[in-house]
Amino acid sequence: MIAPKTPKPTPAEERAAYETVTERDQGRCVRCGAYGTVHRDHRQNRSQGGLTVVSNLQCLCVLDHKWATENPAAALEEGFACPSYAHPSFWPAYRFGAGWVILFDRPDANGDWWAEISEVTADLLMERGGR
Repeated sequence: MIAPKTPKPTPAEERAAYETVTERDQGRCVRCGAYGTVHRDHRQNRSQGGLTVVSNLQCLCVLDHKWATENPAAALEEGFACPSYAHPSFWPAYRFGAGWVILFDRPDANGDWWAEISEVTADLLMERGGR
């Protein structure tokens, strides 16, 4: 089944998503946990149709952003990228200190921005294409 197309966010919605992700990730790299200068990285590249929404963004330090850009297959396998055919809110992400998660575009009823999942669940979702 093909999901309905998500409308492109407005510039104001994109700015809000960047700000939200910086707060959600506490200005910290989700790969190594480093504080300092972080890039707000699209898990699914914009050139592949990835939108600037909270579930598609993550904070990465300069070195880990470079690594993810230069090693797309490894970034995908390790949970720091989302393929073009999947929706980021259904594709597992890896977070330093939390492990495997599914990211939300807004907090749930408990105020959480993600749900932790097991490595087995992450593997199954990635095997089935996160659709």
